[in-house]
Amino acid sequence: MKLVHSMIKVIDNINAKLSWFVAYMMIPLIAIMMYEILMRYFFNKPSLWAYETSLFIYGGYIALAGAYTLLAGGHVNVDIVWGRLSVRNRAIADIVTSVFTFIYIGVIFWTSLHFTIESWQIGERTMTHWGPPYYPLRTTLPVATFLMLLQALAKLVRDIFTAIYGKEMFPTEVKGLSIHAE
Repeated sequence: MKLVHSMIKVIDNINAKLSWFVAYMMIPLIAIMMYEILMRYFFNKPSLWAYETSLFIYGGYIALAGAYTLLAGGHVNVDIVWGRLSVRNRAIADIVTSVFTFIYIGVIFWTSLHFTIESWQIGERTMTHWGPPYYPLRTTLPVATFLMLLQALAKLVRDIFTAIYGKEMFPTEVKGLSIHAE
């Protein structure tokens, strides 16, 4: 049990620490957008690179935030039903629906991995005048879905424990994040 607890704690901490990096991605995004607004509307000299760079940063932000959202319990539930269940029955419902989660994440992972490998092999670039490499952005999706898959596995282990014993295995123990069943 200690090994399982340690592995889940490592997964939680990886996704929590990565979330800080992802959150700080907003600083260059805001700076680039402010620069572009200034250049475009005040000096009438729009850049070739700012729009695409901001899309790349935001795309990475969206993809990489998914695992933390799962860790924090921020994904959508049908609270009309799920919220009325006991802790044990919530865990059972989450176990049943985790099948769909793993299928969904697995399909996205394998599909994005195929496209990412191909993108690196051909040195894919965008089709704009600036034409930056596209493969770094493509890489974020398989990385993000793999991290989400690990977090979903950690959640499943917690839910199985809760379904069996009627109480949480252990609360999420990440600095700045405290998730407890009600």
